[in-house]
Amino acid sequence: MNRSMGWKTGVIALAAAGGIAYLVSGGGGTGGGSGYEPPRADRAALEPAGDFNRAKFAQSLKTLAPGRLIGRVEKGLSDHEIWLTAGPGWAALDMGARQQAAEALWKTWAELHPENQRYRARIVIVDARGTKIGGSRLLDSSKIWVRER
Repeated sequence: MNRSMGWKTGVIALAAAGGIAYLVSGGGGTGGGSGYEPPRADRAALEPAGDFNRAKFAQSLKTLAPGRLIGRVEKGLSDHEIWLTAGPGWAALDMGARQQAAEALWKTWAELHPENQRYRARIVIVDARGTKIGGSRLLDSSKIWVRER
């Protein structure tokens, strides 16, 4: 390496070190900072669905799914997922009616979420033994499936 390249590399390294020190120290300005604060997330938008929404969902089941289609509503793996235990009326329905009922259940659950988080709403429908018989698909929670029999 020749001498002219050595001092240019040194100047670049010094400038880079100064820039990093500037960023780490919180920027320049008076009073220990430049007055810039990063945007804060809205706490209301990040609140999980939680117990309150599950209770509201269970209350809406009385009008949405009469005839004991769903026996129990439980928390799933997250606050955005619910496990629905199929009641005695579920097996009596034909495939199309079960599909429509499952889609209506998901829609009701999703509407309890903020509009920008409805994609997170998931349902899992299980029978009395805990075997999955329907619910949200893995990659798209709004795509609902039900088992034939």
